[in-house]
Amino acid sequence: MKRAAAVALVLGLLAACAGDGGRDGATPPPAPRYPLDGTLRLNHIQVLGTHNSYHVAPPAGPSLTPERDITQSSLTVQLDQQSVRQIELDVHATPGGPLSVFHLRGDEGTTCPTLVQCLLEVRAWSDRARGHLPVFVLIEPKHELGALVDGLAVDAEVRSVFRPEQLVTPDDVQGAWPSLRQAVQEGGWPLLGAARNKVVVVYTDDVLTRAAYTSNETSLQGRAMFVYAGAASPIGAFASVPDARLDSARIASLVASGFIVRTRADDAGVEARANDASRATAALASGAHLVSTDYPVPAPSGYVVRPPGVPARCNPVTAPPATPCTPQDVENLG
Repeated sequence: MKRAAAVALVLGLLAACAGDGGRDGATPPPAPRYPLDGTLRLNHIQVLGTHNSYHVAPPAGPSLTPERDITQSSLTVQLDQQSVRQIELDVHATPGGPLSVFHLRGDEGTTCPTLVQCLLEVRAWSDRARGHLPVFVLIEPKHELGALVDGLAVDAEVRSVFRPEQLVTPDDVQGAWPSLRQAVQEGGWPLLGAARNKVVVVYTDDVLTRAAYTSNETSLQGRAMFVYAGAASPIGAFASVPDARLDSARIASLVASGFIVRTRADDAGVEARANDASRATAALASGAHLVSTDYPVPAPSGYVVRPPGVPARCNPVTAPPATPCTPQDVENLG
């Protein structure tokens, strides 16, 4: 009897440990339920993003120019504590090695030195933040003389980190439609419920250096990443319009055509030094889906771009007008 009691006690302790959400190997709590996941689509949300999300300011000296005097928190802190759901990574080709992440020569400070390390950090956060909105990852190639970034190599590194079911790819969106452009314009983006716990990667290369990746601008079949493209392009689904104050009509046209649009709330610290929120205000009101800032936390002037919701909100332009929607309907991880 004593032995049976001892065994029961041990089993009880093991069961208690297994149910403890703070211990390694524990069963995670159930993901939140979102009643509008069968109504809202991927282009019905608006999220806060960061520009040069990895950036660490250079040390004091000639390289520390005002526009470089920005240090971001780790990607994990941005995702966990700053309501960021879009990040941007600049990549450089390294002969014989993995793709490096930093801004420019002389401005090489970074919180994650390689693309794979940055993406692994995103994946680790995603694995434990069940029920999260899709995270948008913008990857900008920084081509250098004799070291052009190969889009196919970027694609391979993305797929080395994320399993197919962890990505929203151009093929997922296009389905049986003749082109990606027609799919987003006529068929619509995937439902939000189908995109949760996933990553959407956009390769922001120029047309002249991405011919192999885009099959000469005709298709993204089999690719892991979207690209920025024009309104008439067969691969058009994402676009970047830097300043909503100057190009609000263009943003409105692209949004109405089904594009997911990224815009900037500030640039090079200009708005932050003047504590001028006009560009951020225009960006949030424009209907752009991804609003990027260098200042998810306050600058010395007090300038900061707060998330449109905690962490995001229904897009003020594209969300179904007859559907009441709160930020908690978009994401509510508690």
